Amino acid sequence: MKYLILLAAFLFIVGCGEPQSQVDNGDTDDTAVETVTMFKTDSIGVELGDSTQMFGAIEGIVTGSDGNIAVLDRAACCIKIFSPRGEFLRQISREGNGPGELVSAAFLTITENGTLILTGDGSETLGIHAFDYYTGEWLGSEPSFGSPPTCLEGAGGKTYMRKFLDIEVVNGEPMILIQITLNEIGAEEPLVVFHEERIPFDPQDMSAIISLVWFGYDLACDFSGRFYIAPRSTEEAIVYAYDQNGAELFTIELDLEPVERNAEELETERLVLVAKAIAMDDAEVISTLEADPYKPMIRGIETDTEGNLWVLLGGAAQPTFEVFNSSGEYLQRVILEGQQADGHSWNFNFSNGNILAYAEDPEEGFQKIWQLDVE
Repeated sequence: MKYLILLAAFLFIVGCGEPQSQVDNGDTDDTAVETVTMFKTDSIGVELGDSTQMFGAIEGIVTGSDGNIAVLDRAACCIKIFSPRGEFLRQISREGNGPGELVSAAFLTITENGTLILTGDGSETLGIHAFDYYTGEWLGSEPSFGSPPTCLEGAGGKTYMRKFLDIEVVNGEPMILIQITLNEIGAEEPLVVFHEERIPFDPQDMSAIISLVWFGYDLACDFSGRFYIAPRSTEEAIVYAYDQNGAELFTIELDLEPVERNAEELETERLVLVAKAIAMDDAEVISTLEADPYKPMIRGIETDTEGNLWVLLGGAAQPTFEVFNSSGEYLQRVILEGQQADGHSWNFNFSNGNILAYAEDPEEGFQKIWQLDVE
């Protein structure tokens, strides 16, 4: 998708506020923590056989209000819709550059009103693309100047949360502008700016740039007006909570120690960076990519239908969540049962009452969607 080329082109054309309140959850005694189990209930996806059940490169999963599951397959340039039992129902979009078609795509989300939003190239537009979840109708595409928005999260009505990168020159030095905002399809300007910062642009550190494009921050929100941002940091574990006007409500800080990646995890992370570079149409940088020796302290946040915040810990090899209510009060720990050899590469999605996951580096050798529940 040529994110890096567009970022670099901008070179030639031209933090965070103090929290209002803080919730300290770092001293929780492990012996007193209520721990519950998350378990697999079903899966969708096969290695060989029915082509509708095969995935080339999963880049997003969501559940619609009707309980059906939408899967963005970047390799097939389409969204596949499945029933909760895994039956293939229909396909949205296809490969191409005509109206409603996709060349490459990632970061699928769904808004409260059922608008599917993704980012990428297609319909002669590099930027945001929207489809009606129920009918499959293409609702339009909006161009992006610079890096297309990433880390999309569906919010109330037809709004969605997103991260946006651009290049600015400050005092003669190139800086990456990072904005996390609330947007609406059809609106030219963000409705709310939750977070804005600038960091130095180092074109020699492609691993960091690719990580920032695809990750950098984890976002979550619910349909009632709660919004969360967690920097994907190896040095701190913190989540900022905001209301629908962008006012900071509280922060959650976890007292976690840095965790080094072992040799296998380093290679897995490097391969993930390679896959993201290829998706960005920037394969020439592959030989320079190196994984960070430390794991991020937080590598995902989600909200459930009760408004609780689930924080996915980055250090644990077994997927482990710390769960908080909408006021930031600690509730419980949730751990995925069984020994998952690929657990450190699992991506989760909580939407419309369903918990879904897939692995970037699947143990089986092919990607599938896991449906999950909690005891």
